[in-house]
Amino acid sequence: MYRAALKIMGGLFILFPAFLMLNCTQRPDAETARSGNMTLALDRQFEEITASQSEMFSRYYPGAKITLKPVSSGKSLKHLLDGKVRAALISGEPEAGEDALFAQLKRPIRREPVAREALVCIVNIRNPVLTLSVNELGALFSAKGEKGATPLITADDFRLLSLLASTTGKKREELHPWACSSDSELIERVAADKRAIGVLFHSSFDAAMKMALRQGKNFDSIRILPLAKRGGGTPAYLPTQQNIFDGRYPLVTTVYYVYYPGDALAAGFGSWLGSSGGQKAFERSSLAPYRLVNRTIILK
Repeated sequence: MYRAALKIMGGLFILFPAFLMLNCTQRPDAETARSGNMTLALDRQFEEITASQSEMFSRYYPGAKITLKPVSSGKSLKHLLDGKVRAALISGEPEAGEDALFAQLKRPIRREPVAREALVCIVNIRNPVLTLSVNELGALFSAKGEKGATPLITADDFRLLSLLASTTGKKREELHPWACSSDSELIERVAADKRAIGVLFHSSFDAAMKMALRQGKNFDSIRILPLAKRGGGTPAYLPTQQNIFDGRYPLVTTVYYVYYPGDALAAGFGSWLGSSGGQKAFERSSLAPYRLVNRTIILK
C-alpha cells in the first residue's frame, strides 16, 4: 500500500498537433445520428450500464455500432482529446486543466448531463461509527496518521479525489488517504479491518460486489454508512436512488456525456442517453437518472 498521489494532473495529457485532430475526426459521408461505427471512452465504473445502453441503441438502430473503451477516470477525456474515441462518459465536471487543453487546440466540446452518481462510504460491520457528516469525513481523510481510522480510495481515480475534496471543503492536496490498486482490493481491506473507511463511486462498489459474488466471495462484513450534510444531529441518508435524485444524500455528482459538436453519431447516442429510454435504463442501474422519467398509467 502507498499514499495516494495527489499531483495527478501534471503530465496527464500530451498535446497533439491540430492537424492530427482534424484527420482523426473526419467521418464517412454516409454516417448519420443513427448509423455508423464509433468508440466511446468511459470511466470504468460505467461499463455495465453503458454496455446496456449501447445494446439498446443498436437494437433500435441496427446500423449503429458503439464500441466501449473503459479506462481510469484520468484517461477518458484524454482519449477524446487525442482522437482515439469520439465521445466520453465521465463522472463530474472536467478539470480546469482538461478544459484548457481543449481550448488550446480550439476544439470546443459539448457536455450533456445524463445521470447522477454518488460517492459511498463503506466500513466494516465491527466499526462503531453509525453515521458521518461530510465535515467529519473530510477530517478523517485529511488527518495524517490518525489512529482511529484508515481512510482508503482507489489509486487512479482522480475524479473521485477531486469530488471528495470539493464536497468536504478541502483542497485535493490536503487529503491523505491510503491508495488501493483496485476497487476489489479496497473492499477486501474494509472487509478485513474494522478501522478501514473506504470511499468509492456507488457504481464502482456495485460492480465490485457483483464480481465478488460471481467469484464466490462473501462480503457480509461490509456496510454503507449514512451521511449527513452537516453534523449536530442533522439527518443522515443512505445513497438510494431517491435520496440521490432529491439531493438529500450529500455526496452526489453529475455524469456527463462529452463529444464534439457536429459529430452526427456521437450526438445521436447522446440524445438516446437523455431520452426517456436512456433515462429508464439509468434508473435500473446503480446510478440515478438525471431527469424524471415520464410514466403512462393505464386506467381500466
